[in-house]
Amino acid sequence: MKKIIQTLLLVLTVSIAVAARLSILGWLGFMGIGSALILGIGHFYIHFYSMNSLSVRSKTNIFKILLSHFLFLNLFFFQSDADDSRSYLVFEYVFGKEDTGLTAFSNVILFASILLYSGVAIWIIAGAKKERLAGSNHTLLIPSIIITLFLPFVLIRAFTANQERQYERKQESTGEYSEIKRAIRHKEKVRILRINSYEFSYSTFPKEIMELENLVELYLNEQKIKSIPDDIGKLKNLEILDLVDNDINEINPSICNCRKLKDLRIGGTAIQTLPGCLTSLDSLHNLTIQSNTVNDLMDELRKFKTLKTAHFYTKGILFDREKWWKLSKELGIE
Repeated sequence: MKKIIQTLLLVLTVSIAVAARLSILGWLGFMGIGSALILGIGHFYIHFYSMNSLSVRSKTNIFKILLSHFLFLNLFFFQSDADDSRSYLVFEYVFGKEDTGLTAFSNVILFASILLYSGVAIWIIAGAKKERLAGSNHTLLIPSIIITLFLPFVLIRAFTANQERQYERKQESTGEYSEIKRAIRHKEKVRILRINSYEFSYSTFPKEIMELENLVELYLNEQKIKSIPDDIGKLKNLEILDLVDNDINEINPSICNCRKLKDLRIGGTAIQTLPGCLTSLDSLHNLTIQSNTVNDLMDELRKFKTLKTAHFYTKGILFDREKWWKLSKELGIE
């Protein structure tokens, strides 16, 4: 096999292995860092020491190279680690595969891979010593080391993106989506829409959401939304609406057209009144208001008949806890 191809395979193999192991550094993270350093250097030494010998065209040499890289990857993929919630097999963690059945045999596979890798390494080095083929490989060694120092970090980002994609697909199979564009493509399946404010920022209520007629739960908190649209009532099956940490200062009465609404959470700074129709919404059991006016707004709780819990928050001003305690005791609201 040509030296340049050998080098590319070597760099790619070591980078994938190191990236896979470093992408999960839990309680046994020190073992991951140690194995990445020691085994990585060792694998480089074996292949660069034997590169001249392995460059002789033969099926045996190709087999040696590929088998060595395969076993080297196994040394990392079948390591295990853990965080505070559970233990992980590196292979399953990186590729987002759970319960592959390999976990029960991981120690056996890892031990067998260590033995086989050691045997193949001896086989490769012994062949190189026997043939004693001369040739300088420094022009390939230096750039390959530099690339290997940086490529794993690129791959770690790719692995992380794949994990997130796998998680999203798992969530979407239950009807939960985290992106409006994907939700619109599968509008019939969407039951929950949970927008991450770190990924998406909206200053207006996205009109596309009104197309999700089967939507049950909508989480649009920590955005910059200023108003609730008049056609919010199109969401006939909506039960939970979370708009906390927004800039809404007026609650649109159209929200009362969501006749199945059980949990309403609104966030602004100066919400003056609560719509009268809201107090007569029989389905509403939980109400959360975030505003600097809640010390006065909480008096309107006396108009509600079906509320079980209520939460009030302020933004920068003192919350009247004594008033809230007396009122909640009076009304029997948690």
